[in-house]
Amino acid sequence: MTRWSTLLLDDASLAQMPDLPVDHVLRHADVVAAQQPKPQALYERWEKQQWSAQAIELEPDRHDFDKRLSQPAKKAIQESVATFIIGEYTGLDLLAPILTGAPEETDHLYLGTQIADETRHTQLMLRLGEEILGLDSDPKRMLVQAWNMCTPPHRELSRLETEVIRTLQNAPSDYGQWLRAVALFHLISEGVLALVGQRAIVQSLHKVPLMPGLKAGFTAMCRDESRHVSFGLHALRQGVREGYTDEICDMIEQSAPLALRIEEGGEAEYAPGIPSMRQLGIDSLRRQLRLIGIDQTFTEHVVGLIGKQPAAEDS
Repeated sequence: MTRWSTLLLDDASLAQMPDLPVDHVLRHADVVAAQQPKPQALYERWEKQQWSAQAIELEPDRHDFDKRLSQPAKKAIQESVATFIIGEYTGLDLLAPILTGAPEETDHLYLGTQIADETRHTQLMLRLGEEILGLDSDPKRMLVQAWNMCTPPHRELSRLETEVIRTLQNAPSDYGQWLRAVALFHLISEGVLALVGQRAIVQSLHKVPLMPGLKAGFTAMCRDESRHVSFGLHALRQGVREGYTDEICDMIEQSAPLALRIEEGGEAEYAPGIPSMRQLGIDSLRRQLRLIGIDQTFTEHVVGLIGKQPAAEDS
């Protein structure tokens, strides 16, 4: 048995990623976050961990999707990819004001790398939408199709993101508002939704000799996400130390219940033995709030709100 090491995913090429031990992929972001890397270290990791969304071969995946996957598996992939099409594209909009409002020069430099990552992720999702799901090749029309496939809580969360970012755009030097945006995007959208969704896909395809392109792409995204989430934890930990706990907690209280209910209204079924997105998200939320110094009582209060919120209304 090979000793566990972050180096397996840290240094893996795109071609090696589908064959990495699944536990290495699932734990990678948590190990990186526990090291509490600062923005300069995250920038340096980014320089060493480049990959190409265009280099992933999707023709075998198209065959597997059309001919070999069960209908429940197809439905799960459809819903997941649609969520990521919207999420990754939205990330580009969200990050620009966060970059502009960065309080330190090293934050600004790191966030430039994350915009590059979100662009690459969006390009991969557009390819998956067209080449695997058969959605419209025009990005504007595909985004509409993907939006219509998303669940009501996901749409509500997207609307909240738009509201928060517009507020930050109007006051880019407002540190408290910047921390609210980071809490929403890096901790909730990235740490509770994106990372958990990527892990769920990697885990569900584990030991299945199908969809190698999808495995490679989502494994590479997991590695990128380890940097994104670690930056958010660094920024929020600093914010808590500087007395902005109320602003951070207020944003988490608004957004976490939506994120943890994102499956509501979907049709996908999860394989036996694999936890639901909700449970994985709750575990991730607890871990990340502990890392930034938020009291556990508040964390359990937020978790308790999941069943109390009314179902999101779509308009």
